[in-house]
Amino acid sequence: MSALTVFMADGAYRPDFLDPSPMSSEPTFEEGMDALLAAPADQTYAELVDAARGRGTETVRRLLDDPGRARSEAADALRRLWKAVVEPEWPSMRQALRAEMLDRAVQVNREGLRAVLPRLHHSAACEGDTITVGKTVDIDVDCPEGLILVPSLFITDRMQCTTSDHWTPAIYYPASGRYLWTAPPTPRSLDRLLGATRSRILAALTTPLQTTVVARLVGVTAPTASEHLAILRDAGLIDSSRTGRTATHELTEAGRALLDAASPRP
Repeated sequence: MSALTVFMADGAYRPDFLDPSPMSSEPTFEEGMDALLAAPADQTYAELVDAARGRGTETVRRLLDDPGRARSEAADALRRLWKAVVEPEWPSMRQALRAEMLDRAVQVNREGLRAVLPRLHHSAACEGDTITVGKTVDIDVDCPEGLILVPSLFITDRMQCTTSDHWTPAIYYPASGRYLWTAPPTPRSLDRLLGATRSRILAALTTPLQTTVVARLVGVTAPTASEHLAILRDAGLIDSSRTGRTATHELTEAGRALLDAASPRP
């Protein structure tokens, strides 16, 4: 039985070293693996002790007699899982996560973290300078270097917290997963009014998106997407902002009203 299987069992404690806090806004899988394998020995051992609690004698011995081996076994299993299951779908998953992060950033900028945090999950709240997440274990963590919010397409029913002293604290929350595989459907009336491509773009922009993401969602080249976006912008249906060479697009009030009016009523 591999160490990873033990950690994934019902009711098992999953060590923080399996989920190192991301070091950038778009860490690669290999960067995550490097951080996992570089977890300090004292952290690895202490978290394996917690993971072994309540397990059989053989499991405890396997985890604690050689913590480095247990960590390497878990890393090898994660790599196989990545190659077989996640990597083939990663382009679509990365696209959905980019849209999620951009959407939340816009919301926080407009409304503040206190308003947005409970939307990430009902167990989260923000009062003053304190963020709380409902858990069965009470842990207080200072965040002098900040707190990282990480959307996840694998967590669907809870928030997961990483509180190791060796990394910046992080909260993993369920991402909405909007547009994970395809753009949302559009009303046929909107197709007739705007054309199929522009109506699909308008529907996709209920979440702010960058030009390249829009292009992938509707199946056109980036220059073609830019032309359609310019027409929608000139019509007052979307707004665009630019940071460096990257343009981000979102619906205006007029765009939202048009999309709502065209959508079929239940």
